[in-house]
This record gives sequence, structure tokens and C-alpha cells, in this order.
Amino acid sequence: MTFDLTISDDQRQILDAAKIMLGRNYPQSRLRDSNACDSMTPLVEFGAFVLALPDTQDGAGFSVVEEALLHAAFGRHLVSPSSMAAAIGLRIALATGRDDLANAIGTGEIKVCAGTETGAGMLLFEPDGAAQAILRRADGIRLVDLAEADIIPQTAMGHGRPVARATTPAAVSNNAPAGEDLNLIATLLTCAQLLGVATGARDLAVDYAGIREQFGRPIGSFQAIKHHCANMAIGVDMLSAQLDMAAIALRDRREDAAFQIAALVRLAPKIALSNARLGIQIHGGIGFSAEADAQLYIKHAHVLGALAQGKDLLSLPAPLAPLEEN
Repeated sequence: MTFDLTISDDQRQILDAAKIMLGRNYPQSRLRDSNACDSMTPLVEFGAFVLALPDTQDGAGFSVVEEALLHAAFGRHLVSPSSMAAAIGLRIALATGRDDLANAIGTGEIKVCAGTETGAGMLLFEPDGAAQAILRRADGIRLVDLAEADIIPQTAMGHGRPVARATTPAAVSNNAPAGEDLNLIATLLTCAQLLGVATGARDLAVDYAGIREQFGRPIGSFQAIKHHCANMAIGVDMLSAQLDMAAIALRDRREDAAFQIAALVRLAPKIALSNARLGIQIHGGIGFSAEADAQLYIKHAHVLGALAQGKDLLSLPAPLAPLEEN
């Protein structure tokens, strides 16, 4: 089994353009003193939600591989999980024949937020202004109409993104389930954003280790700090490689696609949280404060981790397992 993991010219152009767009519209500094929701307008104008749709559906005609690379860049900039929700909500609307809803989501007229089902009802992330929600449930994801929902704002972690609970049972019954392919794509994109979080936490920690001095020299020269930074880099490489494998398997409709994504889910939340925690540790005491950006990554990792669910890895056949002997 061989794969060409070299970034193509088209992929490089997408990522270069995304870097400029994200740097202009979603700088990390925007989150330091504000808990306002991210606007999805720049992503709509970029064509992010239709990137992997075919030409026949007014899409750009790329694949989930390019889309996963783009969502990793979103995670690096801590873009709202509504970015994943819009991409999946649009697909569910198309799959269920609601072209008008799909068009409204694709143009940004209707906002879709992300949420997960809990024992106390739906927990929604950045629900302000959202008419629809992608709800992560034990049996998969669903596109939920929030028109009848009783949305109750909740207190988020300090400087955290707005969250709310929706407790109206009727709102949950008025929904459209996603097919198996869309469940896999939603998990892939969420894990891609977790890769971005892990990468951003690593880069922030390495930069800080190069400028923070102790005992007359940068703390990055100390062996313990080097080990932490090396472990963060290894985690990013592991997760990046598995994301590539999962995205390619899903794009090519390989039999092991579900297994590769289940393996991805085992890695992504763990590595993102580990890197975010190590980043705070490298920052020292200030890493826990609102003055440092390190705390932003661990909060975002927790949110995305709640949205990343996959099948039980051990219940799926391993693609490289040896054949049973007769």
C-alpha cells in the first residue's frame, strides 16, 4: 500500500490563500479580550463550505483531502467549530433534498452551530444567531432545526466561547440524520481542526521558549523544555500522518476508511490536549492566565474533543492484519 503525500500545486495554492485569509480575519489576538462568535462570512467568501462539493452542486470540485488540509488551518487559528458544522449541515441539506436550505447555508444566510447531546439536553457551541445545529449523538450526527428550541445561555470558561443548552425535546425530533459517509467526513474535519490546535500550541510554545529567559539564557536551551517541545512535535507528526491516511482512504472509498478514521479519533483529542497542556507548562505560571494565549488552545481542544466521536477501533477489521491460517 503506497500513497503520495506530497502537497500538490492546487493544495499549496489553497493553503497559501487560506493563510492570508485566516491571518486577516481570524488573528489569534481576537480572542484575548472577547468572547464574541466568529463570523463565517470570510469563510463563505473563500468558498470553504463548498470546496469538496462537485461541480454539479456548485462546488469547487476538490476532495475531502483538500478540505481536511483547510480545516487543519482553521484549527491553527482557533476558528469556531461552526466552520465544521456549516460544511456538514450543507451536505445533509443536499442529501435530504432541501436545496434551498443548502444554498442558504452555503451563502451564509443561515448559520449552523455545532453541538453535542448530553444528559441535560443539547449543549451548543456559539449558538448566537444559529437557525440550525449539527448535533453529535451516540448514533451519529443530525441536522437539527433550532426554531422551536428553548436555548438557555450557560457560563463558559473564562474568556471562553459562548455556550448554551437547548432542552426542548421537540427540537431534537425535528431533525435529519446524516448518512455513514457524512458521519465519517464530520469526524475527519473535526480531527483535522484538532491537528491545527496541536500545531498551534506547539508553535506558540516553541516561540515562547526561544524568547523567555531564565538564568541568563532562553528556557528553550534547557533539556527538560527541549523534551517537551520534541514530544509536541512528535505528536503533531503522528496526528498529521494519520489524518493523511484517513482522508485518502475516505476519498478513495477504501474498505479501511472507517478503521483509519476510528484510529484518527483515538489520536486527535489526546494529542491536541497533550500539546495544549505542555504549552501551558512551558509558559509557566503565566500560561494559566488570560494574558497568555496558551490557555486558548486547551479550551478549544476540549470543545473539539467533545465533537469528535468515532466507531470503536477494536470492532473494525484492521487493514494490515495478517490473514488467518487455514
